Amino acid sequence: MAQVKSTTVLRNGRPRTQLERRTATRAALLEAAARAVVDTGSSTRLAEIARRAGVSTGALQYHFDSKTELLVAVVEAGWNDLVAGSMSVDVDVSPADRVAGLVAAVWKSYQQPACRAAFMVSSDPNVDDDVAARIGPVFDAARGRLDQQWRDTFADLELPEERIAAARRFTRSHLNGMVVQRQLSSVEPDPTGELELLCQATLHILTEQSAP
Repeated sequence: MAQVKSTTVLRNGRPRTQLERRTATRAALLEAAARAVVDTGSSTRLAEIARRAGVSTGALQYHFDSKTELLVAVVEAGWNDLVAGSMSVDVDVSPADRVAGLVAAVWKSYQQPACRAAFMVSSDPNVDDDVAARIGPVFDAARGRLDQQWRDTFADLELPEERIAAARRFTRSHLNGMVVQRQLSSVEPDPTGELELLCQATLHILTEQSAP
């Protein structure tokens, strides 16, 4: 696990500036917080997050005034990573390959601590009211960017926007279910077959002909 002390010097030997040190410390704290949430849920303690990051609780609170601020930052980082992964999909390929790329990108993001922590905090019915109020707009913004990304990815097919939206909702719901299934199971099954079936179903939603 990355320790903040090891981030004081760049690989070329040049000492880090104060801004670079602050940025590195904040990144380490976000990573530690995401992993702690994945392991113990949103009720994880600040002291545990600080321990994982290799800093004092006081140093953590220097960067994040409260646990609410930290959890909101974790959720924002996770959803931003999800959007960034989806934007990397190649649009100059067949619709089937585009669907496969989007599904793979989202599933890969869901395996990362930041995105998984964002999912867990956002879906936790017992999360603090202040956290819930703050992360709602963050989630809505990420969802809007993903909706636009799907529209852009399939723009050349000239499909009704609602059909593209339906395909994304179906994909999101199924992948969310796969995440929950694995959280509740002690054994994580190979997702390959299930992801392939999901791609086929999503492509069908996109390309099926409208009824006359």
